[in-house]
Amino acid sequence: MLVGVWILKKQRVVIIGGGFGGAFTARALSKIAKDQIEVEIINRTNYFVFQPLLPEVAAGTINASDAVTPLRVLLPNTKVRMADVTHIDTDNKRLTLLQGRKLVPITLEYDHLVIASGLKADLSFLPGFEEHSFSMKDLADAHGLRNHVIQCLEHADVTQDAELKKELLTFVVAGGGFSGVETIGEMSEMIARTLRYYPNIKHSELRGILVQKAGEVLPELPPVLGSYARKELAKRHIDVLLDMGIESATGTAVTLSDGTVIPTRTLVTTVGNGPTELMHSLPVELARGRLQTNRHLQVLGLKDVWAVGDVASIPLSDDEENQSFAPPTAQFAVREAKFLAKTILASMDDRPLNAFEYEPRGSMASIGHYKAVAQVFKFKLSGLFAWILWRAFYISMVPSLSTRLRIALNWMFDYVLPRKIVQIQQKSEGACRHKRYAKGDVVFEPGQLVDGFYTIVAGALEATSVDPSTGEEHVRVLGPGDHWGERTLAGDLKAVGYLRAIKDSDVRVFPREDFGDLRSSFPIVNEYFARIHDSVYPVALRQKKGGDNHENTEATKKP
Repeated sequence: MLVGVWILKKQRVVIIGGGFGGAFTARALSKIAKDQIEVEIINRTNYFVFQPLLPEVAAGTINASDAVTPLRVLLPNTKVRMADVTHIDTDNKRLTLLQGRKLVPITLEYDHLVIASGLKADLSFLPGFEEHSFSMKDLADAHGLRNHVIQCLEHADVTQDAELKKELLTFVVAGGGFSGVETIGEMSEMIARTLRYYPNIKHSELRGILVQKAGEVLPELPPVLGSYARKELAKRHIDVLLDMGIESATGTAVTLSDGTVIPTRTLVTTVGNGPTELMHSLPVELARGRLQTNRHLQVLGLKDVWAVGDVASIPLSDDEENQSFAPPTAQFAVREAKFLAKTILASMDDRPLNAFEYEPRGSMASIGHYKAVAQVFKFKLSGLFAWILWRAFYISMVPSLSTRLRIALNWMFDYVLPRKIVQIQQKSEGACRHKRYAKGDVVFEPGQLVDGFYTIVAGALEATSVDPSTGEEHVRVLGPGDHWGERTLAGDLKAVGYLRAIKDSDVRVFPREDFGDLRSSFPIVNEYFARIHDSVYPVALRQKKGGDNHENTEATKKP
């Protein structure tokens, strides 16, 4: 007798993004259906960032490591992959990823896809902001701001230049929402508590400026709480400029919308978010820079694709004329994540899907110096009690008991111990990287993403490629002064041949973006490479409009 055994294959849920939306969706799925589905989360880093605590990291209130939790610790029943998603094929339910040092694109299939990748900082519409402002998106941002503030105090304490000292001691924050108010409040407290170490800086020389386009700070809260926060900030010599914007910035000043120029070396921006390139690549229309979903959190127009967090535009009612949308807050993202986990399971079982609805318990913001403002249900709170409530609420949201204990101890020690003024510097590398290859090393192989422009300083490299029209193999040896990879600006940047070291070799690598800037900034350089492209490459391997978009490995010698 022949017995057949049917083994049901687990459905795979892939989550892009390890923030509040992505991490808590994975956590909820693993709790309620770990035996039914396979969950994999993809993130650029291997940790979850508790963003509301970043201002306190920048101010030195808590340790940087306590504002993050490793995803593998937070999600023990979820497969974690540190990679970049470069393309989503929604028709075939497939992702293209880049991972590891080789940068070889790989594919990953899914049954259900959750997009929780968040938004990126988009300051391109504000001249000078990208080059001269600090953001508060990640741990590196908090580190960078803290080091910069300490650097300003160090220089201001020793300089004899009055104008320079004024610039160094003026701190500007753009945006008067939760993040902006908390950032300038924590910065103010940090500076005030470390000023005793800088004998040549008077408190009266410090100036904080909060620039807010709206008519009140914290517009998400009742006006009475916004007014309280503004008055408390004013007591600490922080000027709050309402109904005002910043038009442009340089390394030494910002220009306001009324034409006023404020000399400063510090600009922090908490405004300016936009969709990522991955969102733009999807075959759907964005709404207000976000993915449109229905009330089940399904992305409109895409099958088995869902979105949560600030990447999603989620309607909160069926009234299209007076529609409101879920705000991009951690509180909503966590609730969306828990709802989505149940919804995905219902979808797999062909059960009716519920509509997302959530009535927030309240909102709160710290303004530093042991004061905060909060609205809890219908109650409006301010001062010390609101500050205690704020800390209790956020520590309850931190997804690890050990981390909660460490944060609580940090807060306790911060109350009685002085702030540290140590700069935690990280080694910074220049745009040009230096690489050494031993004889026989493979520099590039077919299918590997080309990451920049290579010039040979010493040694020799051999490039081989095959003419796709004739099958003929082309071989070229590069020596000192020769270069390879100048076509990395052409399109889909994959090598189609091998590049090997045939001697011990030293190479200089210019990243793709920097090489592109160099070409666009110097016409003579661009003309040189255009001439090389037309005269050296075999015709069959040249980049053609509408043709193959891959980087060929035919190397170029200097003419």
